[in-house]
Formats: sequence, C-alpha cells, structure tokens
Amino acid sequence: MRVFHDRLINSEDKQWILDFIMELLQKTFRSSFTKDDLFGEKKVLFSDILKLEASNILYEEIKDQAKLVKSLKNYLEDYNSGDSSTMKMNLVLFDDAVDHMLRIARVLRQPRGNIMLIGVGGSGKQSLIRLCSFLYDMEFKQIEITKDFGVASFRDFIKELMMKAGVEGKKISFALTDS
Repeated sequence: MRVFHDRLINSEDKQWILDFIMELLQKTFRSSFTKDDLFGEKKVLFSDILKLEASNILYEEIKDQAKLVKSLKNYLEDYNSGDSSTMKMNLVLFDDAVDHMLRIARVLRQPRGNIMLIGVGGSGKQSLIRLCSFLYDMEFKQIEITKDFGVASFRDFIKELMMKAGVEGKKISFALTDS
C-alpha cells in the first residue's frame, strides 16, 4: 500500500490495486479477510509512534486508533509548549490527517528518507511535517524568502544545512515549498 497505492493518482487505479491485493491474498494465502476488513472503515495501521520512548522502537500494528489520536494530541501539546517551537499549531487530527502523519513518519524514520507532498496551500502539509519532525527529534528547516534573498543566500542556507547534517550529524528535516 505504501509503495504502490500511495503513488497512484486516480480512484480507478487505486481501486484496481485494492482488487489485485485481495485477489493475491485469497489465491496465495487462502485468506478469509474481506476488502472491508483490510481497507474499510477500520483500516490496518502500522507505526512506531506509540512507543517512541522505548529503547527498542518497533514498527507495529496500531490496534486502537483512539489511543493513537490521543498520543498524537499529546505530542502536539508538547510541541506547542516547547521552547523550540516559535510557530504554535492548532491542528485537527481527523482520520485522513492521521493517515498522512503515519506516512510522513514512516518516511522520516528511514535513512535518507524523502517525501513529496502535493496539495493546495493551507491544507496542513507543512504542519504535519513539523509535528513528525518533532516526534523524531529532527530539526525542521525551511527556506524563508525575504526581499534580499538571492542565489548567495540560497547557497549559504544549503551550506549551513549540509554542515549540520553531514559534519555535526544532526537529524534534519528540510521542507522546500513551491514559492
């Protein structure tokens, strides 16, 4: 689902992959699961967000979505109350936002993970990345364009970013917007 389904662009292709997965499950594993069991209202979710404080972080199935949402709200409160957050966020963690957070978190936990989020402005993409970066103790960096910003400023910014990530070994989350 994360490798193929998330990259598809229309509902027909997404429906095709769901049907194909169900066909393979039934043919190969003789599974008795229905499409509703796996992809219906109660989706199968995996993450490591519930046990980030544990010494051995495991990527595991999330069986209680209410517990996940409560945990994410607690992280959001921690983010808003922390000294490092200059931008307070007031997020509504509805089901699709939680699904997107799990995808972003999965990518950020991978070495050299990268993700391209496309959507209308103001839909919460940057806020979700900021919160996920906070979860994984990453420093969030973004270019702030001013009237004096030019090629030299861009090079200095990238040089600073590379020094922190490459030389100092800090975990950095870098967001680049279309502006």
